[in-house]
Amino acid sequence: ATSAAVKTTAADVLVQTAVEGRSLETLDLRRTAVFTLFGGGWMGFGQYYLYCRLFERLVPGTTALASAGKAALDQLVHVPLLYFPLFYSIDALLQGAWARGVACGVEHVQHRLRTELKESLYANWSLWLPASFVGFRLVPPHWRIPYVSAVSMVWTTWWS
Repeated sequence: ATSAAVKTTAADVLVQTAVEGRSLETLDLRRTAVFTLFGGGWMGFGQYYLYCRLFERLVPGTTALASAGKAALDQLVHVPLLYFPLFYSIDALLQGAWARGVACGVEHVQHRLRTELKESLYANWSLWLPASFVGFRLVPPHWRIPYVSAVSMVWTTWWS
């Protein structure tokens, strides 16, 4: 979890400084905090459970068919139904939407889903569909999270 939090934090700071040209003094710290919390919490714990435990129970094996099934579960169920809604919920928390009431938090998440989900899913799938297949097909479960973390550095930099 710690390495996932450090990785997502580093990716966001890299984008803000190297791509957006911000100085360290002008970083969007709320944005960085969203990536840090999401990286440590969901990517560090939740994805370990999904990739190394649950998906292995639901679709055992590393055949091409089993790997495609796990990649489909990941990209067509996990990502649109858990990954992005959870990310947007953490964003709502750090933007203060939940503090203004449940309705405001829900509206923040729903707005982000309506306006960003389609484009975010297409971007996600362009990298993660092949990466997920390769990970489930060739990477042993005990190395899966380090593999996902390496690919995720690219994804987080791109998405940030």
